[in-house]
Amino acid sequence: MKVPGQLELFSAPQEREKKEISLPTLHRSIRHYDGFSGEFRVVTDTAADTWVLEIEGRKTRLLFEKVPVRERELFKHLARDMLSRLNAVSVGIFIGSLLSEPKHIISAFYMSPPEFRDYWVAGFRGWTYMVALSTRTAVHSLCNLSLGFWCSHYRDYVSLLPSPKVDQYRTVRNQECFLPLSDQSLIVSYIDDLAEKLEVSRSDGAPHELDLLDLRNACLMILSHQYAFRSGQIAKIKASDVRSPNMNSLHVSVPVGKQRNSKRGRLVTRKIKSEWAIIFRSYSEMAGAVRLHENSTLGQLYFCMTPVQVSIAIGDLSEHIIGERWVATDLRHTAAQRMVDAGVSHVSLSEFMTHATTLSANVYFNASPTQAERVNQALALSPIYSNVAEVARTRVIDKAALMRLPSDQQIAGVPHGIPIAGIGGCSAGQSLCTMNPILSCYTCRRFLPLLDSAIHLEVVEKLRPVVTDFANASRNNEESPAYTQLKRMFHAALRVADEVKIIKTEVVE
Repeated sequence: MKVPGQLELFSAPQEREKKEISLPTLHRSIRHYDGFSGEFRVVTDTAADTWVLEIEGRKTRLLFEKVPVRERELFKHLARDMLSRLNAVSVGIFIGSLLSEPKHIISAFYMSPPEFRDYWVAGFRGWTYMVALSTRTAVHSLCNLSLGFWCSHYRDYVSLLPSPKVDQYRTVRNQECFLPLSDQSLIVSYIDDLAEKLEVSRSDGAPHELDLLDLRNACLMILSHQYAFRSGQIAKIKASDVRSPNMNSLHVSVPVGKQRNSKRGRLVTRKIKSEWAIIFRSYSEMAGAVRLHENSTLGQLYFCMTPVQVSIAIGDLSEHIIGERWVATDLRHTAAQRMVDAGVSHVSLSEFMTHATTLSANVYFNASPTQAERVNQALALSPIYSNVAEVARTRVIDKAALMRLPSDQQIAGVPHGIPIAGIGGCSAGQSLCTMNPILSCYTCRRFLPLLDSAIHLEVVEKLRPVVTDFANASRNNEESPAYTQLKRMFHAALRVADEVKIIKTEVVE
């Protein structure tokens, strides 16, 4: 007896393939939800061998022509079921993987569950993680639709199939995705300089020379570097989500991404650093007129960008600032590690990262150095951390050139009661410095270090007891601004000493 929607039972899979496939009638059009626009999209002609899905502001094509004609309708049914229950972005990835290598799901359709389990166990070690994941997801659809020999009772059976091993947090464990402290300092300095230019322009009543893209990309960098938001979250910020209660504060509400169904639509609010709020205000003023001319979907968004465009813009700006390309995911992991190294709890980190549970936070705590290593890092004693901070500069100055500089450009100070002078020059002048001279010089792009490594090593030795006192008083709590500043200065000072030694050697040669 033949069951509707299934194949007749034969003794061998090869014999079954000779029979016609019996499938339910596929609706002429289907719809799916696009979380980026918050609207339902429609595939108008399911009979076509190419489906066009509008996902996150771009079009994704599903090319069913890659599949043999006999099984083409089957893959369309699988795509329809996935679109009804999964995120459209994931469906595009899964179906794309299945269409590139359709043999596994075709085998699943023609085999009984025990036969397919033997097939899976025999070959899954040679599959990529994505092939295994997309195939498993498709077999779940076979269960949902009761196609072939599958039914809903086999869903747990499918879930228990073994998978290729993959470490989703490999780059975190290996610390490959963490920006060095010097690179983070360059990003902060870039944003500070931008805010300073806007403040000077506003106080003088003169128009600033920054264009809309400069301001927009700086806002993207702040949200990614400082607050660890994903590109998709940043892209979904609406113009109404950015609020300024007064001139000294600005709040941004960001949608929580990648959450369970019960938490979709939730917003988290972050307060932008007061010194950087002027960047957002200036961008809002310039973008207001442009936003009116955008289409209905992008026109409601604060940045008028898709997630892919946000990701590219952040990567481009990081490459411009640092000289090396860091993507939004790297900035997110780095922000998380900063929080853990500062001593936050699992709950606080999970809330900061907008994670659904505290389980994902464990990887950052496992990658975090111990309390003793933190002190070594701050004191620049640890061989692991002593060369972490790379200084993105090659300009130096000799003693004769330093003495010819105006006194305002010759750096000197008494940080924490310790007199320090002759470490180098400042291209701007100490009277114009908005930060703390000496302690901020080594991480500043305007600093011209003296071509004498011994001077910089002497600065490290003089201030070493100060850092030790701070570490003891705060019990290694890196949330202390002074402690953090001293730590960064130590890294940069040692690196400058190394750079100067290399440059001096090259000059001699």
